[in-house]
Order: sequence, then structure tokens, then C-alpha cells
Amino acid sequence: MCTICGHFVQGGRICSSDIFDMLKKMDHRGPDTHGVYLDNQVIRTRSVDELQDELRGESHIALGHSRLSIVGREQSTQPYTSCDGKLALIHNGEIYNYQKLSTLLFQEHDIETTSDSEVIVHLLEEAYQGDLLDAVQKVCGLLDGMYALAVTDGRTVVVARDPIGKKPLYFIQNGPVVYFASEKKALWNGTDEPIRINPGEMLYIDDTKTELCEGYRLELPQIDIVDFREAVETYKEALTTAVNKRLTGLTESTLGVIFSGGIDSVLVANLLMREGKNIVCYCTGTADSADVQAAEAVAQDLGLVLKTSIIDEAMVEELLPEVITNVEESGLLQVEVAIPMYLAAKLAAADGIRVMFTGQAADEIFAGYPWYNDVLAEHGYLRLHEKLWEDLGMLYTDTLEREDKLTMAHSIELRAPYLDRDVILTAMRISPRLKLEGPEDDLRKRVHRQAAAELGVPPYLAFRTKDPAQSGSGIHQIIQNIAAAKGGAVQQEVVDKNIRRDKGSLYRYGDEEYGRDLARFYLQKIEDDIRQRFIPPFLECEASAAPAA
Repeated sequence: MCTICGHFVQGGRICSSDIFDMLKKMDHRGPDTHGVYLDNQVIRTRSVDELQDELRGESHIALGHSRLSIVGREQSTQPYTSCDGKLALIHNGEIYNYQKLSTLLFQEHDIETTSDSEVIVHLLEEAYQGDLLDAVQKVCGLLDGMYALAVTDGRTVVVARDPIGKKPLYFIQNGPVVYFASEKKALWNGTDEPIRINPGEMLYIDDTKTELCEGYRLELPQIDIVDFREAVETYKEALTTAVNKRLTGLTESTLGVIFSGGIDSVLVANLLMREGKNIVCYCTGTADSADVQAAEAVAQDLGLVLKTSIIDEAMVEELLPEVITNVEESGLLQVEVAIPMYLAAKLAAADGIRVMFTGQAADEIFAGYPWYNDVLAEHGYLRLHEKLWEDLGMLYTDTLEREDKLTMAHSIELRAPYLDRDVILTAMRISPRLKLEGPEDDLRKRVHRQAAAELGVPPYLAFRTKDPAQSGSGIHQIIQNIAAAKGGAVQQEVVDKNIRRDKGSLYRYGDEEYGRDLARFYLQKIEDDIRQRFIPPFLECEASAAPAA
């Protein structure tokens, strides 16, 4: 995992100090090495501060990168360049099939590192015939993993995001200058709202235009698994392969697991132990919260190492500005769900953990949420299947961007086996009738539960009903209490702004208003103050009249 950023000045140049500013604002995402591309010149350093003097000159095309070293242990530093020197690439993410792809290039390309990222630039070199967008569109379909990347041939830049949306990516256009970055805070300028590059999209930039283009998207498979036993066996194989895939190239002695004591995180922990990995589970909640109690009971029963972070009102109040700064949003639901993961990652970082696993997305692909019963009762199984696809397609904004930023705030990479490309396609081949037995089925995700039980999760846990994360940790009431204690007059326009910006599947299915206006007002004011602190002067600068290189 890393951070990427850059600028493209259409028909001119600007001072490259903006790259330094953006890298500094996101230095938590890549503490190990740093590098920039400036109009065919590549500079690499060990610390981001060493780049400051190098970035005082003007540039037409600039790419910046900071690296969190996970795969490829040598002190290699991006940008990577093609053998002929025509292409330069920066990449944030992990490519799980990079070793297989590298064997295709071994005879014809000089691969200098063991990094998965370097393989991409050589694949692009193979595909490049003078049209960079065409080359990136061809290569992205080969990549099995998560990525946000930018590549240039010196004339154009293509910025691309993976089809699931695991890695966030934004841009703004300010006059002739296009900026892009892994996080919004690097782009905040007080006027322009960063535009998200959606999952599977590509941003193409040259001297005459800036254009969002179609990239690589997952194709919807046919429903062709209608037998329960076939569904369980096929899913078990896909999931175990996905976990194994995510261990490729890892040299970490200990891995972390975001742990609630529920079936999804327990299954992930169990599969990691089956692969012989040392794991530590991390859980957050109030002392008497359902999550902490469940996690402690399960950890003791299964012999798992568990570390808990116990929260109270004073801790949460102090933590809210920090969490909102990193999530870059203050929607009530988003903040409530963010706090447990943020603290779990913080605790793991203190233990030296660099890679954590999560049970995210099992509910979307196997109909785990209670509102799916209502969908089934009102619209039937075909509509339920469509809703699962829709919710999976919304995960990037509901969940994934938030979780990436929360863990990367502590320089930790998050891996999600249930979001593996083949796991998703397998799950969506399974008939929804096998996932939800009927409108009165309170257990739901039947195939997932049976597979979990057969993969070693105790039956009492595999068939336990679900408790939503924010109520399971006790966070919801704490934030309401803090806001109530602050009191004061509530400005309705601020509340409405918070409601418009909040997101999550609860809003698409919930019948009742979520939370109180006072809490929304309190959180939105914190966000507005934070944004003011991040507004940089550099985005106001004018492009010089100097011709592009």
C-alpha cells in the first residue's frame, strides 16, 4: 500500500512544490520510501523531506509516490519505468497474481525488483503501441488485486482504479491544471470538491482534454449454482484460494485481524491459522458491549490471541477530530462505524502490525443484512439478487474508502478475502434461494454459514444472528451523549449538509430517521473546521506561459 498523487498542466508548467505538499499531507500512507517523476526525470529518496529542494522547479507532468513496503522487501522506490524508458508508473495496492504475470515477461524484460508494482509497468510496455489509454485498458483486465495507479508516456497520463474500488482516488481540475491524489485532503482548496474516480474508471489527460473513460469492470455471471452442496463446496474452494492468494509474497511474521467475534471475522482468522500464520485479533467497544463480550468469549474458546481497546465518552470525544480528519467525512453513520476500526488499527500499529485482514463484504454477497428479508417478501428472489449486486457496487462509497483511510492512517494495509474477484463471482453464481430460505429466515447467508462451520468455525458461532457493528461496539449512544452534553443551538442547514453527505446501506433500507440532529450538527462542525486547516496555497497558483515539454 502506498499513496499516489500528481499534476498535469495542459499547455504549460507550474511549480512542482504541490507534489511535496500532497505527499506531506498523505505521508501516513507511505512511510518507507518516496519518489517523483518530473517530465522524464525520476528522483527517489528515503524521506519525503529530501524531496523538498528537488521540487522547487516547474514541471508539465509530475507524479508523486510514497511507499509502504509490504511485498518486495528491497528498498525499491517508485516510480517504476519501462525498459525503454518511455513509460513511468506509480501504483497503490497489491496485485496477487504478479508472480504468474512476471513469468510471461521474464525472457524479454529486465525486472529489477520483487515488487508486484514493477510487473505492471512491464505489462504496459508490452501493450503500448503509442496509445496509453488503450494499453492501460488492456492490462487492467489481467490484474487480480486492488489498485490505484497512474502512468505516463511523457505526453499523456492515465489514472486508473480497480473494479471493486478498494483503493480511493480523486481529482480536481483548476483551470489548466489537473490534480489527482489518493486522499481528498491533498486536494482540498476551499472551492473545488474532489471528484471521485469510480471503481473501474480511468481518467485520461492530455494537453487538450480531461476525460473519464471506461476501464475494467466485473461482468455479471449467470446464476448456475442451484444445489446447496455444490454451492458450499464451490464457495469453500474460492474462499480458501482467496486467503492463500493474499498471503503470496508476504514475509510478515504476524498478521492482524479486525475482529468482532462474529462469523465473518472468525472464519478469516481460522483460515489464516490453517495457513500456518501467526495472528493477533483486535476488537474495540465499551466494556459491556456485545462486540467485546462476543470477541472475548470466542477468542478464549478458540485459543486466539485477542487485544481489545475499551472506549468511553472521554476517549471518543478526544478522538473524533482525529477520526474525521482521516475519514475525510463526518456523516453520523460513517463516523460511528469508523471509530472501532480506527482504534483497532491503532492498537495493531503499536504492535508493529503492517497487514490486517477484515471480514468485510460477506453480508453483501450472501444476503446477511435483515433488510434483505423485506426485499424478498416484497419483491421476490430476482429482485433480491439485483439488490445484492447493487449493494456490492456501492461498497466503495459505503465502506471501502473509509476502511482504507482508517487503516492507512496507521500505515497498515487491509486485505479483504470476501472481496476477492473470484469469491464475488462464485457467490453471485449461487441462487439467492440458497442464501435466504424465505422472508422469515432470520439467520440468512445460509451457504456462508454452512461453509464456515465446515471450515472450522464452531456451529454455535456459525449460526449466531448478526448485530450491526455500530450498535455492537456501543459507539452510537456515546456519540449521542457527547453531542447532547455540548448542547447549543442547532443550525438546520448544517444538519442537512451532514445528512446529504452521510452514506451507508442503512439509508437505502432503513424506515426511520437515524440519529439526532444535535449529533449531526456537532460532527459536521468538526469537519468544517478540519477542512480549513488543509486548504493549501499552491492550488491557487497560475500556470506559467512556458510551453509544455
